[in-house]
Amino acid sequence: TGMDDPFTYGAMHTAIDGETMKVVWQVMVEGNMDLCATDYEGNYSFATCYNSEAGVTLEQMMGADQDWLYVFNLKAIAAAVAAGKGIKIGDSPAPVIDARGGDNEFVQRIPVAKSPHGVNISPDGKYACVAGKLSPTVTVVEISRLAAVFEGTMKPLDTVVAEPEVGLGPLHTAFDGKGNAYTSIFIDSVMTKWNIAKAIAQKNGEKVDPILEKVDV
Repeated sequence: TGMDDPFTYGAMHTAIDGETMKVVWQVMVEGNMDLCATDYEGNYSFATCYNSEAGVTLEQMMGADQDWLYVFNLKAIAAAVAAGKGIKIGDSPAPVIDARGGDNEFVQRIPVAKSPHGVNISPDGKYACVAGKLSPTVTVVEISRLAAVFEGTMKPLDTVVAEPEVGLGPLHTAFDGKGNAYTSIFIDSVMTKWNIAKAIAQKNGEKVDPILEKVDV
């Protein structure tokens, strides 16, 4: 419909068969996406959305105080594709599920820290940790709660169990398997070590500091 209306734009989340390297399906959403990850049980794929505003200038893209973690329901998408519900775009043979316009059976939008960049899954598979590049926080999402969100019995925001302040410009998080997380911070130029359980306790009102150490890099 032309380039003048940003609300007609779409961004694609693409699934590729690892053996054949062919595109299996695509899901179209409205906001630009950055990094992706999956859970360890084959239920969900995650992508950070840094432009929930659907802006076309830098100022517009940074307007909202929160953006989204897109959660893609892999089984629902696969079922829809198998049932022939995908559309075709251009000359691509890949079926496309149009999930724009709000939460639905295919995609849920979890509110997270502003302009999220990295999303990483903890080794125990319990948490998706989302770094807000323009916020000093990491948003911790409890993956086991997502089923209730897709069922409509829980609000997306209720999956957020911690929001530790790790420093200015968090990007990527790694883990040590002992309950600790390590987030790279690009503005403060540090590596921040923090404890997931303590971050959750702090969110629940306990007077604990989840930040264990910061190292200049």
